[in-house]
Amino acid sequence: MRVVVCVKQVPDQTLIKFNIDTGSLNNIHYIIDPVDETSVSEAIKIREKNGGEVIAVSLGPSRTEEVLRTCLKMGADKAIHLCDEIFDNLDVYSVSTVLARQIASLKYDIILCGRESMDEGNGFMGAGIAEWLDLPLVTSVTRLDVFADTMTARVHRRIKGGDREILEAPLPAVFAVESVLSKPIYPPLRTILAGLKKQIIKVDSQSLGVDKNTLQPLTSILSVSQPKPRLKKTATIDSKLTAHERMKLLMSGGAQQKSSKTIEKPPQAAVADIIQFLITHGIISR
Repeated sequence: MRVVVCVKQVPDQTLIKFNIDTGSLNNIHYIIDPVDETSVSEAIKIREKNGGEVIAVSLGPSRTEEVLRTCLKMGADKAIHLCDEIFDNLDVYSVSTVLARQIASLKYDIILCGRESMDEGNGFMGAGIAEWLDLPLVTSVTRLDVFADTMTARVHRRIKGGDREILEAPLPAVFAVESVLSKPIYPPLRTILAGLKKQIIKVDSQSLGVDKNTLQPLTSILSVSQPKPRLKKTATIDSKLTAHERMKLLMSGGAQQKSSKTIEKPPQAAVADIIQFLITHGIISR
């Protein structure tokens, strides 16, 4: 079972600071995206159960090698670094194009990536790769069971309202995972030392057959700004209220109970009352 994992280098949110005066980011320290670390851990577990190979792929400048080295020290078999000047300042659409080109040249059964990155959070990468490679896509994956004999995977995914959905997908496929999918792996010393010795394969644009004309960004970042602070709502107590009413209002946090009307009639008989209520309150007109 060959698993390709797309990883990304992101700023450490615990250290980074936004300079209001200059409108820029300070104290930037780069780490592997935590959700991508989860993907690598899951890929290694799949390999240990079914055999095969784990290949980490990342696009970025020379410092991206730090992320790929982390993957190798965790136990990945190979690491591929897509590095070229024309890959600088690409939007997510163009990045998915380059990654898909590289993955297409590999043998793969499973492609893992994070549902959304910690820095941009656009959630496009999995969909982009699946579209370019014409593969099934499952997002928000919280559990992944792979069956090598039937080349299928049973997937648990998170949906709105805290619900879970269980489905089955044929392999090969792309899975965009959540950070709860797998616990981080703590590799033994021999695995770490072996990862330090492994070579990182470098691939440029010429090897992939892409150029500036091929990579035309469809989006661009206009500015980066800090979120505006939200003012906390405070309760204003009317001095005309009695002491009992004021205490009751303070204990409720200033929340006023809204009046409501319950209509207990058969549906057909209740329709007239509901329509009249909507007209009376100006929600609809006659």
